[in-house]
Amino acid sequence: MSVISAGTLNNMTGTAQMYDPVGNAVMAPMPITGDFDDSAGTVIIDPWMFFGMHVMSEIELLPPGTHTRPGAGTVTVAPGQVGGFIQTDWAASTDIPAFIVWDVTTVGSASRYEPVDSDGDGIPGHAMISGPFPGFSIAYELDVGGSIPDVDVDLNVPGGLTQECSETGGTSVNLTATATLKGGATLGSISWAVDGADAGTGSSITPFLSLGEHTVEVTAMTTNGVTDTESTTVNIRDTQQPSLDIEFIDTSTGMAITEIDSPRVSYVEVRLNSDDVCDEDPAVSGVAKPVTAITGGEVIRIQGNIQDTDMPTTAIEVTANATDDSGNKEMDQAILNINN
Repeated sequence: MSVISAGTLNNMTGTAQMYDPVGNAVMAPMPITGDFDDSAGTVIIDPWMFFGMHVMSEIELLPPGTHTRPGAGTVTVAPGQVGGFIQTDWAASTDIPAFIVWDVTTVGSASRYEPVDSDGDGIPGHAMISGPFPGFSIAYELDVGGSIPDVDVDLNVPGGLTQECSETGGTSVNLTATATLKGGATLGSISWAVDGADAGTGSSITPFLSLGEHTVEVTAMTTNGVTDTESTTVNIRDTQQPSLDIEFIDTSTGMAITEIDSPRVSYVEVRLNSDDVCDEDPAVSGVAKPVTAITGGEVIRIQGNIQDTDMPTTAIEVTANATDDSGNKEMDQAILNINN
């Protein structure tokens, strides 16, 4: 029925967790202690606190097979697993029935009982069908006969899960990992993967991530081969507009000008200068049109050549647009006055 030798009474430590019907943890994991009595086929869990009131649980151990208990329904324990029928007292409620099924890992004389999803709802534990918490699941993780060498890894993205593009095509993202060792475990390695490809080792890396979403995964491994993995998604976006500047260049001198005040200036180059943090070559286009100064009361003949009105160009107006690869746009306008 269990991996503990028959007829033994073992001290037990572990954690207790409650999940609501949609799988949210309703509290931080609570440390627990108790006795694992294989000869009696029972587990006695010492009182622990839940919403300010004591919880006391006694568990009947169940071998592989299908089991039915009043108020709890039916559970199936697979070969190699250990099941439990829990009866819990909390506040004014007594003998609240629930099932639990564990996967068991043994290292030396110690065993880890890890709660599994035994009713197929995607939540560790087995949903209660009666008592004050219908639909809730109670999950007891137990270490029996000593502590199992173990590791928990936490993945951190100091800059946040959504970051702005900071160089051409993406940005370099700082990723850190913290490994918590248990049961005398010794850390062997921390390894990283980005989008399924190896990305480095160690407690921190700074990979370059291109625009878009990326799956980041970190795995910590102890020297005895126990692993823990955590993953997250990091999104690199570009919301910054490109810069845009219009220049008029006197081709005879190569100098920038803002007006023409000499008849010697015949040719002017229009330069559309654009720069973008994330796109090294934004698309730029522009339109130039002449501007004619008039005085009030003038009549302009639009067609024909009788009594044509002289319309000298007094300025050149240029309008330009720049668009980067992410679709961010910028517009600029400049006027070159002609005074000669």
